[in-house]
Amino acid sequence: MLAGAAAALMAVASTADRLAAGVGTGVSRLQMWRDALQLWTEAAWLGHGGDTWRNMFRAIQSSPYVGGEVHNGLLDLALDTGMIGIVLVAGWFLLTLRSIFHFARQLMPSVLVFGLHGAMDFDWSFTLFWMLFIWLGAWAVALKTETEGGRRSGVTVKYTPVRSKSGSKLRSKSRSLFLQYLPTQSHPSAVSMRSFFHIFQRVTARLIRVSTVMIILFWIGGTVWLTSRYAVAEVQYRQAMSEPDGTPAQKVHLMAALQSNPNRPDIVISLARTLPGREAESLLLNSLSHSQMHPQIYIELGRLAAQFGEGQQAGEYFEQAIALNRYDGIGQSAALYWMEQAARREWKAGFTDRAQQTAAAGVQMYERYQLLAEEVEAGNVRNDRRFVLEEHAPGYGENLRRLASVFSPPFTPELTKRSP
Repeated sequence: MLAGAAAALMAVASTADRLAAGVGTGVSRLQMWRDALQLWTEAAWLGHGGDTWRNMFRAIQSSPYVGGEVHNGLLDLALDTGMIGIVLVAGWFLLTLRSIFHFARQLMPSVLVFGLHGAMDFDWSFTLFWMLFIWLGAWAVALKTETEGGRRSGVTVKYTPVRSKSGSKLRSKSRSLFLQYLPTQSHPSAVSMRSFFHIFQRVTARLIRVSTVMIILFWIGGTVWLTSRYAVAEVQYRQAMSEPDGTPAQKVHLMAALQSNPNRPDIVISLARTLPGREAESLLLNSLSHSQMHPQIYIELGRLAAQFGEGQQAGEYFEQAIALNRYDGIGQSAALYWMEQAARREWKAGFTDRAQQTAAAGVQMYERYQLLAEEVEAGNVRNDRRFVLEEHAPGYGENLRRLASVFSPPFTPELTKRSP
């Protein structure tokens, strides 16, 4: 009990230290949890699926903090699996805690540290911690079995019958009862039923053993297979990055890397930049089936649309990228640059009205970007991502305003020749 109380006090003290960090870790985590709860309400029962926070926090964060982990095991589980997952895991936890409390109380401090610290950090994101918890539960069950086995052996020793008259009478009475019921037990239907249940139990036990072995082998084999493919993709990507840009060798390595791991946006974007425009666009659009929440792919699609002189399409892609990662100053500045380039291309092609509409959409992007940067600078929030109004962004905004006006000059500033 004292050890359990000490473990709980240590967890509470650690939590208090974090929350007392002012605008540091404590407040930042409170902001994360508030954003996570808001995200959870959008799919409260079934959750959003695996790695929800890591994939979606940039789209919903209320301040520019850095946090690939939500720092709360319960919230992370709720985001991934919803209330159904929480109920199932809670039931498992309670059964495990019950076994530990009744048969292995010496393990309670370890369980308390696991549970309480995991509720304030991302311990539960690691497979090792789940394995440790399962191991603690199995340890408690083993101690329970050992205890029950000791009790049974003690009862047997204590009540072993001795040779006496009363014992002889008891044995003779048991023998007569056995003989009395022997015809009934020897009835063919009773024997066949016993045989059926005995065979059924043996088959069921064997199926469980075989299924368990198959699941473990499938898990290990799948893990090895995926790990090897990801490793091959990483090696090919590194070799591609060591080659000069645009060379056939680089393209070959990037294609091999993509074949091994089509889920990596950096590989997709690097390969797209070695392909002709429409082929690159097709590759990026197909990659959205693997990386729908990755803003950089939308930035790349917007850049291609701007180069094609399709300002409206470019604006839609950039708006999607900003919605997924609004505290990315470099991305917002790049969007403004390419919106200006799209408007100029449309102006050159003689589509004056389209150019003005594209420029007007770019002006709206700039104004939202400027307002957001001012809010972050004026507010007392943690700016881990160093979100500011980038150096060239005001120039892009001014050029877009000129292009959006009725009497805008078709070209000029050197600033627009500089890509972010």
